[in-house]
Amino acid sequence: MFKTAHAVGITVCSLLALFDCPTAQAEWVEWLIDSRVSGQFDSNINHSLFAAQQRQDGIGKIALSAGRAYQLDDYSRAYITAEWQGESHADYWRLNQHSVGGKAVLAHKFGLGWQAPVLQMDLAGGEIYSESQLRSGGQITAGLQLSSWCNDFLQGFIGYHFDDRNGPNANNPLSNQPNSVFALQGHTVEIGNFIVVNDYWQVNVSYSHRFGDVVSNNLPSSLPASALSKVSEVARDDAFPGWVYRAQGNTHRVNAGVSYALFGGHVATALNYSYIDTQALGLGYQSHQIQLSVNTSY
Repeated sequence: MFKTAHAVGITVCSLLALFDCPTAQAEWVEWLIDSRVSGQFDSNINHSLFAAQQRQDGIGKIALSAGRAYQLDDYSRAYITAEWQGESHADYWRLNQHSVGGKAVLAHKFGLGWQAPVLQMDLAGGEIYSESQLRSGGQITAGLQLSSWCNDFLQGFIGYHFDDRNGPNANNPLSNQPNSVFALQGHTVEIGNFIVVNDYWQVNVSYSHRFGDVVSNNLPSSLPASALSKVSEVARDDAFPGWVYRAQGNTHRVNAGVSYALFGGHVATALNYSYIDTQALGLGYQSHQIQLSVNTSY
C-alpha cells in the first residue's frame, strides 16, 4: 500500500519544526520529555509454530521521546513528538535494533467534566535499523481510540489501529524469486480499562484482536504441504535457524498489568503480562511475555 514508510516518518518529524514557531491560536504550549527503560521476557521470540523449535529470550529496551503539547481550544489538544527506541537481546543479537521516527496525536474531549468521553487520533512513522537485514525497514501506524471515565476509579476504552511495515527484498528459496517477507499490514481492535486503586496504584486489563500479515520461523521440513500452500512469502532467516514465513493470520492478545506512581506521577514502575495466541497456516503458536518497566515524564 505504501512504497516506503520512511517518507511518512520524515513528514511527521518535520511537523516539529512547523509547531516550533509561536502560535497565537494556542492557549498554552508545553514541552514534553518522556523516557522508558524496561526488561522483557518472551517465551517464543521466533514465533515458531512448533513447541520444539520455539526459542525464548530476554530483551532490554529504551525509549525516548520529546516534543510539545498544544491546547487548541477548550476541548482539543495536539501532541507532536520525535521518538527513538532501542532494544538489545540477551541470546539472539541479530534481533538487536533501534528506530527513529515521530508521532502526532490529536485529542478531543466531548464536553466539560472529567466523565466526558475523549476521542484520540494518532499517526506515527519511522525507520527500523536492525542487525537482521530482513527486519530493517520503514513502518507507520495510525489509530483511533475512544475513552471515558465510568466513575472516579474506572476508565474504559476501545480503539482501532492500522499498521504497515516494509522490508528489503530477499530470495525466496521455494521460487528463487526476490520477495519482502517483512512487508506486513494489519488491523487491530482493542478494548480495555484502567482501574485506579488509589493515588499510587493502577491496574490495567485489555484484550486485542489483530487480523493481517504474521511471520513465523520454522525449519524448512516442518510445514506440511497444506500449510505451505497458504504461505505468502518465504525467506531464509538471518536471525534464527530455518526459514521465516509470512501468511495471513489472527492474533489474540490478553494483557494485564499493575503500575505504581512516584514523585507526584512523574515516575511510574509497571509490571505487565501478555498472553498471545496466533492462528495462521491452519496451525498456531502461543507466547508469554512479561515486562517490567520504569517510565518518567516531565
